[in-house]
Amino acid sequence: MKINVLDISFEYNGTSQTINPVIIQDNETMILVDTGYPDQIGLLEESAKQNDISLDKLTHIIITHHDYDHVGSLAALKRRFPPVKILASRIEKEYIEKQRKPLRLEQAEKIYPSLSEVDKEQALIFHKTLESVEGAEVNEVLENHQILPVGNGIEVVFTPGHTAGHISLYIKENKTFIAGDALVLIDDKLVIPYPHFAYDADKAKESVKHLFSYEIEELICYHGGLIKSNWKDLLS
Repeated sequence: MKINVLDISFEYNGTSQTINPVIIQDNETMILVDTGYPDQIGLLEESAKQNDISLDKLTHIIITHHDYDHVGSLAALKRRFPPVKILASRIEKEYIEKQRKPLRLEQAEKIYPSLSEVDKEQALIFHKTLESVEGAEVNEVLENHQILPVGNGIEVVFTPGHTAGHISLYIKENKTFIAGDALVLIDDKLVIPYPHFAYDADKAKESVKHLFSYEIEELICYHGGLIKSNWKDLLS
């Protein structure tokens, strides 16, 4: 089984950002883990090409959670590659299909009345951005500890906290853990992203502790990329 970490850098809202979707493939299957912001198919294809990968061979997309920087290009990818199957947890499925309001939009609306008039203008732009993200049908619901038949198996690991239905992936064959946003790398430290905005910060901490039960030689963060050193030493 081959694992490629995409390194996609861009300007968004006046700031430089980098995201790290992952492509997993064997002889029959190609999986993309998370899809970036809206309108980033071109960046995904370019980064894949730099790794000698054509997205024309894409068969599945796994979504770790429904935040808009992870599902932004999902619907467009599905239109571009109609046979592709979309997989996610049952909880995240409802958000991805727009049956429920995004968690970040709920949080933003909750604090809106307390904002200054200037901040309210920016907040409304953010609200509209979240509302504009297209939904997509999830074809398969993933269960905790389910083994996906790719290579020698990919284990689905529920890592709730950042969102209610957040998932990660463990590839025993490579001793690789794809964390999604369960952990992010900031200033050479592994941290829980924005714990004050987490669905449940305590659950997020418990999910990180759960990683210790896996033999991990490579940790991949959506924000931070591939970590080959002892990841435990980087925990803040």
